[in-house]
Parts: sequence; structure tokens; C-alpha cells
Amino acid sequence: MQERDRELTALIEPVAAKYDCNNIEACFKTFKEFCLSWRFNGNKTTLYISDYLIDAPDHVIENCVDTLFKVIKKKDHEYDDNYMAWVTSDSFINSKRKIYLKRSKNLTRSDIGKTRLISDSVQRLLEQDLLVPSDIDNSIFTWTSRPSYRKVGYCSPMMRVVAISSALDREEIPNYVVDYVVYHESLHLRQGYRPFRRSHDTQFRKMERLFPQYKEAEAYLKDLKDRS
Repeated sequence: MQERDRELTALIEPVAAKYDCNNIEACFKTFKEFCLSWRFNGNKTTLYISDYLIDAPDHVIENCVDTLFKVIKKKDHEYDDNYMAWVTSDSFINSKRKIYLKRSKNLTRSDIGKTRLISDSVQRLLEQDLLVPSDIDNSIFTWTSRPSYRKVGYCSPMMRVVAISSALDREEIPNYVVDYVVYHESLHLRQGYRPFRRSHDTQFRKMERLFPQYKEAEAYLKDLKDRS
């Protein structure tokens, strides 16, 4: 076990003891997405903590692990305000997003495509008041390296990254279709990082349907997927 993992284990042992877990080991583990997981082996519990938290203050890690144990024990769970403030701060996002982008092998890390600029879609959405500047504050938009017709957009609200499938980077794709996908993913930025909550809840669906050509865009994307 590395020294940092021994320190992590020592830090969270008192937290684990609250949940009658006295034989514990913890380590920081590399995941592309922010992830927490665990494994039971007999009476031993091993926790795998995302290495995005490797430089987090002790109280952030303690709350993270406390919440994880509540998940394991099927108790009501929610991160506290201090944890949420730390992982949604610009300093966390700006430093960890660089790592996230390096680990994301299917991203060009640029909004400049072969035929399109994602920023053009963003600008049209702003001009229509479908988005406001605060929705996309401290965010990155990028094309995917490889086209996907089934998943044409993706958002990481935690890292504030929106990825648009390069399948839409074609002149024959109508502007409103690309704009709709950018709008949909930007709504997740508006929601922000909110663990343990559904991303496509009723409120999200209401906002989604404010897009003027919602039905046409959905129909086009369905046909595009069916033809792929």
C-alpha cells in the first residue's frame, strides 16, 4: 500500500467505525469520471476513492466517505454543503478538468469541427434567450473524435464539459438539430453537479421542450440513429 493510501485509510477509519466497519482499507483510484466504489472480501471492506479528491481537505474526504457508507448501508444520503462547495469551486473544476480531458480519449478538446463551430450554436441559443451566459460559465464545448449516432451529446456537469458527437459535424445536418443537442447538454450545465438526483427530471423535460423545434429535432435525431 502506498503512503498516501495508508494516510487515507487512517483518516477514514473513525468514519468507518461509526458504521461498525472496523476492518477497512482505502485507496485513491484513477477513474475517468468521478467515481466511488467498494468491495467486500469476508469481513474486510475496501473503498476506492476517485483520485480527483487526492488533494482535497480532510473534511471533504471524511464527508465523502461518510456519505458513501450511507449509500452502502442504504440510509438517506447527501453530501454536506462544505463538500459541495469544494467540488463545485472554480479552482477544483479548472484543475481537475485538465486531467479529465486527458483521460477522455474520444474528445478533440476543441469546438472547431470540420464544417461547424459549436460556438455558433451557443451564440444562436444565447440570442434566442434559450441560454443565458451564466448557464455556460466556466465551461468547455468539444467535438468527439469518433462519431456516435446513438449518443449525440454528453455533459459532465461536475467538470463542466459538453461533448457533441462528430456525427453532427456535417453540412447536411440542419442548424436546428445541432443547436438542439447543444441546448440539451447545456441544460445539464444549468442544473450543475447534483449527485444522487435524476438528470432528466420533470423540470429538465419542461426546459427541453422550450426549444422551438423540439419535435422536429427529436424526429431528425431518431431517423439519423435508425439509419446509422
